[in-house]
Parts: sequence; C-alpha cells; structure tokens
Amino acid sequence: MVDLKQTLSRFLAIPGVRQAIIVGRDGLMIEGMTRDGKEDMEAVGAIMTTGLSTAEALGQEIARGSVVGVIMEYEHGLVSVDPLGDFALMVTLFDSASNLGRVRHLVRTSRGEILEALDIA
Repeated sequence: MVDLKQTLSRFLAIPGVRQAIIVGRDGLMIEGMTRDGKEDMEAVGAIMTTGLSTAEALGQEIARGSVVGVIMEYEHGLVSVDPLGDFALMVTLFDSASNLGRVRHLVRTSRGEILEALDIA
C-alpha cells in the first residue's frame, strides 16, 4: 500500500518546496507535510478548494474545459493546486518558479499512487 507521507516527502525533497498538502474537495485536510511550519496547512488547503472552484467556474464560463491545474504567483512564492479526481486536490507551496516544472511533473507522476492510497482510483 502507498504511504501518503512518503509520497509527500518527495515534494519536500524538491528545493524550495515548503508544503505539500492533499485536501478533500470539502476543504478538509487529508494529509500534509511542511518544511518549516510557518503557514497553517489546514487553512491553506481549505482556502485553495475555493480557489479551484473559482477556476473551474471560469473555465466553464469561457468554454475552456476542465481545470488541469491552477498556479498562483505571489511576491514571495507560488501556490500550485492540482485536482486529483472528483474528491481531492494537491496543494503545493514553493518559493520560486524555478522548480515549477519539477513540481508539476511530480504531481502528474504521483497522481495514480495518491489516488490508490486514497482508495478512489
């Protein structure tokens, strides 16, 4: 069986990644890991469900299809939100865009094992 903490630790192994969180579409945190613990993982996960819902509504309104991922860039870092099917999403906080490709690739390659661990594959 897949260990979610072990899977999330691979995200934290990427330089600059500060948090990796799996959250349900209802806003409740399923699992999360943090490098420095400054941000509240539960709050970040809950807020990002709303952000993803907004992006999904926009995609429908402008007829662009389903959301593949959302990336928000701030003065001091990025937040990536990736849907994991109908029931969960992956939220990643990192310091700069320099490792955006690595984070996105790892989300895609880990998707199957995360869904398996959540028993929603």
